[in-house]
Amino acid sequence: MRLSRQHHSIGNQTMVPQICIPMIDVHAHILPGIDDGARDLEEALEMARLAVVDGIRVMVATPHLFKHKSVDLAASNEKRVILDHLDIFRERLAAEGIALEILPGCDVPLSVEALSLLAEDRVLTINDGKRYLLLELPHFSLPPSLEEICFSLQSRGITPIITHPERHPIIQERPDRLERLIDLGCLIQLTADSLTGGFGRQVVRISRQMVKKGYIHLLASDAHNTQGRPPILSKAVKELTRLVGSEQARAMVTRIPEKIIKREPIL
Repeated sequence: MRLSRQHHSIGNQTMVPQICIPMIDVHAHILPGIDDGARDLEEALEMARLAVVDGIRVMVATPHLFKHKSVDLAASNEKRVILDHLDIFRERLAAEGIALEILPGCDVPLSVEALSLLAEDRVLTINDGKRYLLLELPHFSLPPSLEEICFSLQSRGITPIITHPERHPIIQERPDRLERLIDLGCLIQLTADSLTGGFGRQVVRISRQMVKKGYIHLLASDAHNTQGRPPILSKAVKELTRLVGSEQARAMVTRIPEKIIKREPIL
């Protein structure tokens, strides 16, 4: 793998890409004005440019299903809403000459309302493949029905991808709680910034522990903007390489997410 020496200007920054791997990011809030991610088209395009410079070639746009903290079905980002926004954004990417492939998805909270919409085929799975679903745990609790819900989704052919558990207070205390979910067939996604210090030292420590224990299947940016949480994976990949070696680190941003977007089983 060659080291790229090209310089790219992003806004007022000049960025020098590191080792370029054609990476896939399955969790990013890049669609403009649809949730708490990109504020507008300008920021969304800037995020796309950052991703390309970092070596990301495919990104799954995953807006929050519910735009607000409280559940509002009337203002939800259902499948049709996201697909309409996605079509417009793809056109702008092409017009700007930004070589980033954008696929549909959704950041789905573990709630009765979300699961009801999913049962009615109103919620996007990753790449609309009805095979993999980003599932966000409640912020401060783990419902007793969690295992039952994961089992039910699996019985319908949908594999839950549990997003950023390293940031969940209960799992931070007992990371081994993930073992049962993994046994049920769930995949576990780590946020890149969690490994590189964006959420503090405690989260870095817990993230490293989870990686070493083998709990983590894939890495994603969970990008929301260009500064606080940008679509950058390469820094975390370097840390993963230090922890588990190059082959496994790269699999978390290439082979495994590729199978996910292609709706293939992960062996």
